[in-house]
Amino acid sequence: MIDYLHPVNPEIRKLKQISENLRKGSVYIFPTDTVYAIIADSRSKEGVESLYRLRKLPKDKPMSLLCKDISMASQMIEYLPNPTYRLMKKIIPGPYTFILKANKNLPKYSVNHHKDRHIGIRFPKHIYLQTLLDIHEAPLTSTSAMTDDEFIIDIDDLENIYGKEVEAIIDGGIVKIELSTILDCTLDTMSVVREGLGIEKILNEL
Repeated sequence: MIDYLHPVNPEIRKLKQISENLRKGSVYIFPTDTVYAIIADSRSKEGVESLYRLRKLPKDKPMSLLCKDISMASQMIEYLPNPTYRLMKKIIPGPYTFILKANKNLPKYSVNHHKDRHIGIRFPKHIYLQTLLDIHEAPLTSTSAMTDDEFIIDIDDLENIYGKEVEAIIDGGIVKIELSTILDCTLDTMSVVREGLGIEKILNEL
């Protein structure tokens, strides 16, 4: 099912219902500041397992964690190096993934198959997800909407492939295939794992 939100003032009533459904294990597809993402409540075992099933991913494939701010993220990570914190303060929200080590607050089914407990933290700059995260008050586990190693960027294609598998697909129009910049922040010295959107800003700060 394709659903719609106001592009400037997303309907709070709808997002509250989405939040409630996520807590119960439902899965949604949302547009982000990069590509479409399949999302679930990070505390819902049913929801997180659905992400792996829908994407046919091995259990040791890390997911991303969508957070509304540094405070929310810090509750889920073991150690936030000062250089990473300072960088986050300057550039988030935006198209960046920060690889950090999860602590025990993140439910084990979200990371229990990853020996190093590393997780990618995202602070998406998209009004739909930002408003949802404000309402939901908990991180969302996410993975890109793709099939056969190709990103799905058209809402009708998403409906044909995932329409019967998810609670709803939130229409964000046709998105460009633009990936986030990935930073390994597990040590005090950061390193760029993948160059993507916003890399110029990163290189200016490092």
